Amino acid sequence: MSFASGVRSLFENKKPAAGRKIGRVHAIDLVRGGAIIAMVGYHMIVDLYTTGLISKEALYNPVLNTVQEIICCTFILASGISCRFSRNNFRRGLVMLAAAAVVSLVSWIFSPDLFIVYGILHFLGTAAILWSLIGKLVDRLPEFVVPALCLPAAVLTGVFVSSRTFDVKYLWILGIRSPEFRSADYFPLMPYFFVYLIGVWAGTYIVQGRFPAWFYRISWKPLEFIGKHTIWIYMLHQPVCMGIAMLIKALV
Repeated sequence: MSFASGVRSLFENKKPAAGRKIGRVHAIDLVRGGAIIAMVGYHMIVDLYTTGLISKEALYNPVLNTVQEIICCTFILASGISCRFSRNNFRRGLVMLAAAAVVSLVSWIFSPDLFIVYGILHFLGTAAILWSLIGKLVDRLPEFVVPALCLPAAVLTGVFVSSRTFDVKYLWILGIRSPEFRSADYFPLMPYFFVYLIGVWAGTYIVQGRFPAWFYRISWKPLEFIGKHTIWIYMLHQPVCMGIAMLIKALV
């Protein structure tokens, strides 16, 4: 596909009539595709640090920490939105948890120091299952309630819960972790389930055709393809990134 045809493809779909059930929205795939590319880039930097090619300051700094949080919250919002398009969120959650178990097993076998106990896939699988159980109850609330409650809850629990440690050993899934708890990738229910619910809330408007017209027209096949296969890219990219980092170290 040429660049010009790629640009033209951004506007090849029409907005559905408001209130009419719609199919796949390519903008969501574009967001996921962009986010997974950014995540691969971030993990490449992590592996460069792990192999000693860059300094600790190059990885752990306010700018990169903020970028990481934006990338992950984008994934979480997109996954929440996707709940509105899924026919079976319970099964969707189980698939993600199965993939998460594979990631944990591989990390434990090949890099015990970077063992992933409860990472982004674990969280997304849990969140999808939780939504399948509470979704009908949440949908009875007035539309403004979810963002009005979840935005401050996400901020407050992020500041006062997940950023601290407690003398409790087995509540890390909630964000209440002990000083001894370690997970190379860690996304607890607090604060991230509140972010997820905001995505579900936004998905209500998207699936009803209530977003701006351009949102339903935008399309770019290469990035959509990446966005449709994020779970596989996430599972497979880390060995590739680590292999590249080790090759670079061998050559320098």
